[in-house]
Amino acid sequence: MVFHVDMDAFYAAVEQLENPALRGKPVIVGGVDSTRGVVSSASYEARVFGVHSAMPIMQARRRCPHGIYVAGRHAVYGEYSRRLMDVLSEFTPALEQVSVDEAFMDMTGTEALFGRAEESGRRLKAAIVKRLGLTASVGVAKNKFLAKLASDAKKPDGIVVVWPEETQAFLDPMPVDRLWGVGKKTVLELHRVGLYSIAQLRDESLEALIGNFGENFARHLYALARGEDDRDIVTESQEKSISHERTFEEDSSDTEMLTATLLDLSERVARRARKDGYAGRTVTFVWRNPDFSRQSHARSLPEPTGSSPAIYGAALDLFREIAKPKTAGKAGRKFRLIGVRLSNFTQDSQQQSLFQNPKSGSNLDKAMDAVRNKFGESAIRRARLADAEDGD
Repeated sequence: MVFHVDMDAFYAAVEQLENPALRGKPVIVGGVDSTRGVVSSASYEARVFGVHSAMPIMQARRRCPHGIYVAGRHAVYGEYSRRLMDVLSEFTPALEQVSVDEAFMDMTGTEALFGRAEESGRRLKAAIVKRLGLTASVGVAKNKFLAKLASDAKKPDGIVVVWPEETQAFLDPMPVDRLWGVGKKTVLELHRVGLYSIAQLRDESLEALIGNFGENFARHLYALARGEDDRDIVTESQEKSISHERTFEEDSSDTEMLTATLLDLSERVARRARKDGYAGRTVTFVWRNPDFSRQSHARSLPEPTGSSPAIYGAALDLFREIAKPKTAGKAGRKFRLIGVRLSNFTQDSQQQSLFQNPKSGSNLDKAMDAVRNKFGESAIRRARLADAEDGD
């Protein structure tokens, strides 16, 4: 019995909770003073006008010019997130936080304490309202893939239970873009061969799918169309690594874009490590090929680190080893996804030797952490990332 808990318009809902004057009004979080920013969160009143998260702020202003645009307060959202996870952990220790406002929970065997699926879900939702004053949507199913789809099926403030015998009735009417890992480009490829719904995909033979999409991704589609997902719930105590990945809409061999992305991912990994007091000795570059096969290449460092430059330097070396063309004059390797992982942890290992001089990179990391903690993740960035975003 897997739960997926997803808060409803989290950032915007927090703003409306803390400022009653905003309740019932279209609230858009993010990009207040920017023409190039994106929407972080939009209240359901704003969504009526077609505004949604990740939308360019200029487009949001065209669709909802009368909306109330507020700057993000990430420190406040982080506090609400911690309180949320405290509530969830009272229902089960098998908790996997996947973002500030969502988590998977393994509730198997808790029926005697909290009731069967729907009753347990209602108790959980009531506890969130009581302790945070916010609503959540809950999906319950036999695995993570189905539970996440279920939590999105009746938003806001919904609860949907997908019993095993109801799996295909739940999945079949959905469009293929609801499948995990299916992006805009893959949707077009599926449409090209006449596959629009999950039911149509499920009727397709594995051999035909392999012919069109390659063996790895074909087996991925074949399993998901049948509601199969064997991913485990990974609790914080089980975490052996910290990683961040990014999937591209189109396969890319653009070195400038890929290395800028690698820097951003390395910074995110390093920041999480420093926040949790970890330092890792092993850096891994992970990637997915155009045929959806997944690979990785690792390197051990001389000493454990949580330094952004050290992690990026190792990841960049690994990337260059993989990306260089095998034959002179040939184009470089194309990537569908790239990621950075830090592992082989020691805790509190960033203390320096008595005779070791402080490194300027470490001081810069601390300064950037302080700015982001106070003003939000987007408050400061390295010039390399700004240049990449500007296209310079």
